[in-house]
Amino acid sequence: MSGDFTQSGNIAIYDKFSRADVAIKNGVDLVIELPFIYSISSSEYFAKGAISILNNLGIVDYICFGSESGDIKTLNIVAKETVNNSEMINLDLKENLKNGVSYAKAQYNAISKYFNESISFEISKPNNILAIEYLKQLILTKSNIKPYTIKRVGQEFNEVEIENKEEFLSATSIREYIKGNNEYSYLKKYVPNEMYDVIKNKEAVFNDEFFSILKYLIIKNDNLKEINGVTEGIENKIINVVDKSNSYDELIHNVKSKRYTMVKIKRILLNILLGITKSDFNLLNNSINYAHVLGVSSRGKVLLSEITKNSSINLITKINNKVLDKLDEKTRKSLEFDIFATNIYSSLTGDKNNKDYTNKL
Repeated sequence: MSGDFTQSGNIAIYDKFSRADVAIKNGVDLVIELPFIYSISSSEYFAKGAISILNNLGIVDYICFGSESGDIKTLNIVAKETVNNSEMINLDLKENLKNGVSYAKAQYNAISKYFNESISFEISKPNNILAIEYLKQLILTKSNIKPYTIKRVGQEFNEVEIENKEEFLSATSIREYIKGNNEYSYLKKYVPNEMYDVIKNKEAVFNDEFFSILKYLIIKNDNLKEINGVTEGIENKIINVVDKSNSYDELIHNVKSKRYTMVKIKRILLNILLGITKSDFNLLNNSINYAHVLGVSSRGKVLLSEITKNSSINLITKINNKVLDKLDEKTRKSLEFDIFATNIYSSLTGDKNNKDYTNKL
């Protein structure tokens, strides 16, 4: 599970410990945090981090993920074809980027030429894209984990049709509803009871909450070009518009261009927030040596015992200075980014710092 910041470049509206607790109370036996440096990255690196952890736990037989298509056979065909033609696809991708195309569009252009129109259409859908990246990582790592996919079903929220909704709402729609409403009883039928309790009793957090901190860091930082994700002078545009922006959304709007998607800009801003440089990312993205446990059920404790016997990475069930001192430099640095992200979140919600130290399983 992503921690307090997500792959879409947004802050999580509720903290990672509350979400992990709800998962455990609804049948999940073990919740492991995807390190921050992967959780706010592109689909390629998000999948790379997730599959790396699952491979190295030494006990995982299957992986299941959502997709718009729900067709594992077709998704596998696309994954294998893109791996087999990766060299040419990368060349086409670079050529598209040179021509000023956004990364998402450039990637689609580079890959779609290998498939018919119907498959190409599926490649453009966000959850299919992530599903294909999971499958690619399974292939590249020669993993024995067997993949399955579930067809995603979710209706978009529309106030006009509020009484005519189907059984499901998308997570995005639920977040948007929470952002725009002060009364949440409508959501009760769409979320678990424990999650509904969180929604009622906790203040939701949105990107604007950290805008003032972000604005200060942008103005203070005299070397934004070293921040991970910053390329082709976008740091100059960020610097030029930050004083003219009165909110987070306004800043995004002022920076956005055909070349840079909203999600790309949001990820850059999160890297600025945590001070993650290109050298940090290059150091850490090829090495993930820990699994940080956020929640565990009574049955999950049996899993922890099996992981301890079979895992090739550090299993971290509690954090303290003694634990950190025993870790290698890369593992400690990555984990410290996770802790820092949690502390930023806590500062926005008025919670105590270092909740990673005090979280009880």
